[in-house]
Amino acid sequence: MRSLHAVLVPVLVAALLSACSGPDEKKMKFYNRGMEYYGNTEYVKAGLEFKNAIQIDPKFDNSYYMLGMTQMMRGDFGGAYKSLGRATELNPRMLPAQVQLGKLLVSAGERDKAMERAEIILREDPGNEDAQILKAAVFLAGNEYGKARAHLEGMLNRGVAKPDVYMLLASSYTRDKEYRSAEGVLVKGLAAHEKFLPMHRGLADVYMATGRTEETAAEVRKVIELDPENYGNRITLAGLYWDTGQQAKGREVLDNLVAARPADEARRLDVAGFFVSRGAGKDAEQALLEGIRRNGKSFRLRFVLGDLYRETGRSDQAVAVLRECLALDKDPASPDILQAKVSLARVHAVRQELDRSSAYVDEVIKESPRNVDAHLLKGNLYLLRQDGAGAVAEFRTVVDEKPRFAPGYVFLAEAHLLKNEKGLAQETLQRALKVDPGSRDVRRALARVHAMNEEFPKAEEYLKKNLEEQPGNLQAMADLGDLYLAAKDWERAEAAYVDIRRKDSQSALGYMRMGEYYAARKIWDRAAEEYEEAVKRDPGQDALFTSLVRIYAGQKKFGPAISACEARIRRDPKDAFAWHLMGQVYGGQGNSPKAEEALRKAMDADPENLMNYQSLARLYASGKDYPRAVQIYEKALSKQQDFWPAANDLAAILSDHGRTKEDLDRALALAQRAAKSRPEEGVVQDTLGWVYYRKGDAKRALEYLQTAQKKLPENPEVNYHLGMALVQDGKKQDAKGYLQKSLAGKEEFIGKEEAAKTLAGI
Repeated sequence: MRSLHAVLVPVLVAALLSACSGPDEKKMKFYNRGMEYYGNTEYVKAGLEFKNAIQIDPKFDNSYYMLGMTQMMRGDFGGAYKSLGRATELNPRMLPAQVQLGKLLVSAGERDKAMERAEIILREDPGNEDAQILKAAVFLAGNEYGKARAHLEGMLNRGVAKPDVYMLLASSYTRDKEYRSAEGVLVKGLAAHEKFLPMHRGLADVYMATGRTEETAAEVRKVIELDPENYGNRITLAGLYWDTGQQAKGREVLDNLVAARPADEARRLDVAGFFVSRGAGKDAEQALLEGIRRNGKSFRLRFVLGDLYRETGRSDQAVAVLRECLALDKDPASPDILQAKVSLARVHAVRQELDRSSAYVDEVIKESPRNVDAHLLKGNLYLLRQDGAGAVAEFRTVVDEKPRFAPGYVFLAEAHLLKNEKGLAQETLQRALKVDPGSRDVRRALARVHAMNEEFPKAEEYLKKNLEEQPGNLQAMADLGDLYLAAKDWERAEAAYVDIRRKDSQSALGYMRMGEYYAARKIWDRAAEEYEEAVKRDPGQDALFTSLVRIYAGQKKFGPAISACEARIRRDPKDAFAWHLMGQVYGGQGNSPKAEEALRKAMDADPENLMNYQSLARLYASGKDYPRAVQIYEKALSKQQDFWPAANDLAAILSDHGRTKEDLDRALALAQRAAKSRPEEGVVQDTLGWVYYRKGDAKRALEYLQTAQKKLPENPEVNYHLGMALVQDGKKQDAKGYLQKSLAGKEEFIGKEEAAKTLAGI
């Protein structure tokens, strides 16, 4: 039997064409033009024509149906759901719309509603093959493999041999890892549908899952023969060779692919993407550089190369290649120039050069006030600055411009949380869920909000739904374990993390989470053991390595901490991160000479990483070697003027140890610079207030120090600073409590003696 969609659409078109007279003529012109565009795969234009027809006749069910189909083709599944739903409301007997709506509901995890659609169709047309297939898809989505198989085999026995029947039946077996049965189904299916590409790909996947590399390659080559213009199949073949240790063969396939059309940017970009996904960054870089050599005016190649440099920590090279873009077009409003500036802004944001990043973003918004990428990045800059109000305004612009962009709502919710507006955050995420009912990221964000409110069962509900949709997804399993850990449900947290290791013993994730579990319970030896295993599985992940070393150092086990750093340095003597961490360990041990040596090695290995300068300057300051600390801070600021941690620390040193009015003026300028970059940071407010105190301006000092104390109420140095400013302002009784609080603990801080002496005199 032919597809009902294939039968009905021509009939609908013919019927509608015959009705082109009188008041319907105009709407039919729009509709027919839309059908023409749809047939030519011009889906944007088709959608506009169908919308025009609907404006004339809001009850035009066929136009709603076709609008939904164009939206599906464009990936706008939320819009398609609304349009198809409206079509079925207007005409419940429009069975093709019911089928498509059912498919969307299956994808969104709404199995019961999808089954309702299938039953509606079958009541109208009991033999409808598409509805029968939809019913099988619902069984499969619910992991009811037995029901799915019985249903699909029954269809085959009745002579319904559509490709989807074979594909779904094979899928029911592969999900159960019954690969031989899946193979048998696909072989039978290919006997009936020899040129059906998805079936060949499915058979290749089965061969791959059972380790039959040669058969897999043979099947992929068949796909290439059947679809020679789709070069993605050749990339698939290269991936097969690469992943089975035959990298030379993989490279040969890719080299031939590029050589066939050396000027084809799309091919070159996809090949570069292949290399990046396999960790072959140098190959990707070479492919992109060769492309730029051939086409010196290419924006796209530079954008991807800039991203590669940014993601591999080579920010200077990223900035250089993106700045080349700015000279390729003199029009400041050119879309490519705007994208180049947004990319530059991202690099500067990663480098914590927030002022430079903001400058590029503002330039983009000036030329393109509704540029979503720019507003999205500007909102994230506000998040980095802890400016919730600014972030909310930017992300609202994003969702106003792209109301179907679910990530925009997630960021907006994050901004509301920064303002402690949990109710608004939750409301925003519910809107996101309506836009994209199947979004796992939205569910994760909702779970986080509920967890913050200690509504753990509700949070668990969202995370379990994610896991139901992807039963083997390690991150979904980890999310659930993290929730149990936050709720201090130790038993279930441990079970979730152990299950990750059981699912994939070679993944670092399960061991890392178990390390966090033991750390939360302060069982430090076990935590260290778990992190050791995680590092073995993913030795290049800095976060894992840092956690392991810090657990050792926190337990005063400096020997193992240093040994771990040395082992990593032996693998790569220029590993700046390992040298930096070693310097911190030696500093914690009190071995300043060794700490200085390690930090200078880090600076030599990565002279552009300003955190190395920051750590070395703090080492000198902790040893009261202020002149050398000042020298290093100044060097860092000469590289990046808006590096706020250095500006803030240098201002603090100059305010406490400067000897001249010029030193205090310089301290004030630095503190103001830091405050411009990080207006919400308590330490920045404290430094700025303390500089005003040193300059004798008690009123201005209190303005900032009182804000800092609210943000850091237990910090002894902040309490000392506020107490001294209150004394300067003549409010000695108010100062007394803060000075007492500063001296209550055993922590040492600059000015502790002065705090005690001042308190004694009140």
